[in-house]
Amino acid sequence: MSSNNNTSNTLAILQIQSAFRYSSLILGFILLIGGVLGNILNIIVFIKVGNYKNNACSLYMFLRTFFDLYVLLVGLTTRILSAGFQVDFTLMNRIWCKIRLGFIDINGITTYTLICLQAIDAFMCSSPSVLVRQKSNIRIARYLVIGTLCFCFIHEIPYFIFQDLVIVGGAPMCITTNAIFAQYRSYFVALCINTTIPIIVISIFGFLTVRHMKTIAVTRTLSSLTRQTISMALFQIVAVLVFNGPYTAWLIYSVATTNAVKDSYRRTVEQLIASFAATYSYGPYASSFYCYCLSKRFRNQLMVSVKELVGSIRTNQVYPNTQRSGTRT
Repeated sequence: MSSNNNTSNTLAILQIQSAFRYSSLILGFILLIGGVLGNILNIIVFIKVGNYKNNACSLYMFLRTFFDLYVLLVGLTTRILSAGFQVDFTLMNRIWCKIRLGFIDINGITTYTLICLQAIDAFMCSSPSVLVRQKSNIRIARYLVIGTLCFCFIHEIPYFIFQDLVIVGGAPMCITTNAIFAQYRSYFVALCINTTIPIIVISIFGFLTVRHMKTIAVTRTLSSLTRQTISMALFQIVAVLVFNGPYTAWLIYSVATTNAVKDSYRRTVEQLIASFAATYSYGPYASSFYCYCLSKRFRNQLMVSVKELVGSIRTNQVYPNTQRSGTRT
């Protein structure tokens, strides 16, 4: 009787593994292809329009595009290879093991910081107070971006030191060799910096911005650029909540059940859910373009920018000089 139960559990585990594997692969490829294409189009639009040079919120959005693109190309690509095809370069190369997640974290933390700065800037731009609106300027935004980058690089220095490729039980593993730093990353970086804190910040300032926008017709008239950046920032906030909300809930569950006694079936299911949730958490890096496209003005700017780019490529093409010979009468 017990052998029949073990056989049924094994078959159930194999079926669940197959289902989660294919769903993670499909989701990963959708996010990768759609995200890379969208971020490239974002770069084209922002460079052609040039609003990021004078508008703080546009600067945050423009710089975020490069960080999102790096996370997708380096982080999500290697995750697809590891989870879907069992090709893990961190187990093959010590240098890659030490630097991969560190640089991904630098770009990821920077991205979420810029999302929070977008939400705060949208709140200030929509404020009825002139003094608050004056706090939103490009000079302060540049200082905040530089400060964010410096903090992220300094914050990740211990990771480059403690992360290493070691042999555990005869098998190579890329792990954090310092127990205290490993707990810090699990409980504070993953659960707070990358998930809970951004969700709280953007939720608060997004709510306040919506309140301002409801009374904005009475208090003052916003410029078209300000309305555009505020709407784009609000759409991005919704995307972060959609993708990060379930992942945050899963992290909280994992931390709460760390010391619980679990059988092999439950551990397997939780590992598969964790793998799928990790792939799902790449959504904010791939969704910015599609959130921005909800703005009619951004769609118009996209069409104009693409037409200009295609026209300039055709103009710069070199055609052979053909001479026609004819008869004169």
